[in-house]
Amino acid sequence: MIKKINTIQKLGIFEDYSVDGNLENFAKFNLIYGWNGSGKTTFSELFKAFKSGELEEFPDLKYTITCSGNNYSNTQAYDKNIHVFNQKYVADNVNVVSGNIKPIFMLGKVNLDLLGIIQEDEEKLSDRRRALGIKNQELINKQKGKNNSFTDVARIISGVLVRNYNKNNAEKAFDELESKKVLSQELIQEHLTTLKQQEKQQLTPIETTTTKALEGIINDSKNILNKTVENVVIDRLKNNPNISKWVEEGIYLHKETDLNNCEFCNQQLPVDRIPQLLSYFNDADKSLKKDIESLLERTRIIYSLISKLSFMDEANLYDEFQKDYKREVENLKTYKEQLLKKVKKLDKEITDKKQHTTEVLTLQIEINDEQFMSSIVKANIRIEECNQKTRDFSNAKRNAESELEKHYLSEILDEVNSTRKEIGVLENECKNIREGDSNDPDSLSLTEIQDRINNNKNKTSTSETACEEMNEQLKTFLGRDDLIFEVVEGGYEVKRNGKTADRLSEGEKTAIAFVYFTIHLKDRDFDISKEIIVIDDPISSMDSNSIFQAFSFLKNSVKDANQVFILTHNFDFLKLVLGWMKRDKKNSHYFMIKNLYKDETRIAMLDKLDDLLKNYDTEYQYLFKLLIDFKTDETIESVYHIPNIARKTLESFLLFMVPNGESPFQKLKKIEFDENKKTAIYKFTNDQSHKTGAGFDPSLVAECQKNVQYLLEMIENTFPKHYEILKENNQH
Repeated sequence: MIKKINTIQKLGIFEDYSVDGNLENFAKFNLIYGWNGSGKTTFSELFKAFKSGELEEFPDLKYTITCSGNNYSNTQAYDKNIHVFNQKYVADNVNVVSGNIKPIFMLGKVNLDLLGIIQEDEEKLSDRRRALGIKNQELINKQKGKNNSFTDVARIISGVLVRNYNKNNAEKAFDELESKKVLSQELIQEHLTTLKQQEKQQLTPIETTTTKALEGIINDSKNILNKTVENVVIDRLKNNPNISKWVEEGIYLHKETDLNNCEFCNQQLPVDRIPQLLSYFNDADKSLKKDIESLLERTRIIYSLISKLSFMDEANLYDEFQKDYKREVENLKTYKEQLLKKVKKLDKEITDKKQHTTEVLTLQIEINDEQFMSSIVKANIRIEECNQKTRDFSNAKRNAESELEKHYLSEILDEVNSTRKEIGVLENECKNIREGDSNDPDSLSLTEIQDRINNNKNKTSTSETACEEMNEQLKTFLGRDDLIFEVVEGGYEVKRNGKTADRLSEGEKTAIAFVYFTIHLKDRDFDISKEIIVIDDPISSMDSNSIFQAFSFLKNSVKDANQVFILTHNFDFLKLVLGWMKRDKKNSHYFMIKNLYKDETRIAMLDKLDDLLKNYDTEYQYLFKLLIDFKTDETIESVYHIPNIARKTLESFLLFMVPNGESPFQKLKKIEFDENKKTAIYKFTNDQSHKTGAGFDPSLVAECQKNVQYLLEMIENTFPKHYEILKENNQH
């Protein structure tokens, strides 16, 4: 028996599955529950691969299983017969073109000649598949060896490079390697030293615009000091600048207020005193003083800029540039202080001019910033040399990386090339086994041999016997005899109530295929006690009235099998199968297929069946549990399944609250509850319940918690006692 499916890779939604260590082993009877779209049919298809190690639809499939103490994988065929019924089986075995289906059973004796050919082909097919498995394993080992070589060399290269480097990088660089290039130890050490050096950042040169602005101020200062105005000289004011400033401010105060007495001594002013002072402080004088103030402002701004001028520490430069740079910076600091003192003196000379507007003054200080500028230029030369080295240094590091990479790849060149040749030979051998020897025109591919086996089996069909058996079993399965088969040339004619059936419903196609499947279980030398049976939803698309009859038919058909797997999405069918299997608890185990998200991809996993599904009478109780326990972490993974659960819960609740046959929308309108919340509930369950994966709007993640709460609130508000009982059941 199959005890455990350990791993599955590249099987649709089972992209990278590993069994949970706590999951119990498979038993003789196994029930697996899963919603539509959860991966049930895909999971059932996996069982087909155990015999051959491959599935045409999933060419990259890999798996490992444990069977009665032995381990098997996709490279080692499982030697037990496994028979799988699922929707793919239905599609393969029910042909609805012109209302016909394929012949489904043998008629008369088996043609011994054909049977001999079939047995010979099956043995040949088995031998070649076994040989293919061996060659595939050899190929896998060689590819693994090659991959390990690249992984190991990537680890070495990654240890010396300053960037991430992996197997894929190594393999790509290897393919671009033009020739073998092994370095001497001296060159290797030289490149390693280059890579260990710390690369400096690009540095910003010292700013020079401030000193250029100072030149303009010096020229303007000379012009201002040379400029004079004509006025009546009052010696007392000329010789006493402070008194002059005081009188200048006071004269305009007296003039504007039309005062005749002095505000300081309260004595009457002489009649000619005001005109005399106004002549001294005239408009030209005011204009010159305004220019002086403007120049002073510029002078003080340049003083501030020079004082704030800073110089980076020499440690930011490469060692060979630090000494010269430090010397220039020390000079700059000295020149800076000298320059600031001179600018301060310049400020004083300009300020003094305000009291000597009638005199021509000469600039008493000489401001020469050539030394300051020269040191800035020299310091900036060192900075540029450092930056150039940084630019060249990056190229040197890249060259060192490239040379070391080529060296280490060259060390594995011969080994990898040899392995690749061996891989090519093995791939060709596998191709010849799989597709036939290209040098032998009579050699058939595995598919052609299988097709020949299938064609020869079809030639041995016995339509009369198949038709009689089919009608009898179909009547038992459906519980009615309105659908029958009649033999015609090339197959059967399907009749419903005595008239030709132009079309078959999905439920009828499923029923016919399942009956054929069970009849086939009794075919030839088939011993059901040694066989493994896998059945996926034999009641799919059937009406509820036929489910019990179908269950009874299924139970009697598989009860004596060596091992049985029954998969279903139908809760009513689930309860029937559970009821049957619970009578033999020791040999029965129950599971469910769950979906979740990993790296934004929907995946499936096998888990134990939820206790609510196992112990309660309705799926509604289980759905309620999922909603009341729901908490989101604001990711798609935590909410993608919630809209479907909410929709099914809402439909079940409305079914018994408003049992009138109307649509869910019309039923919801009859529930007394907040209209805005009802609208939100309906839109959420209707618009989002059929979307998963890329179709699920990430912006609605935050809406899930709110709308689930609305739904639970509506149930509690509408039927409080019902809500409390559901909560109590959930707590148990």
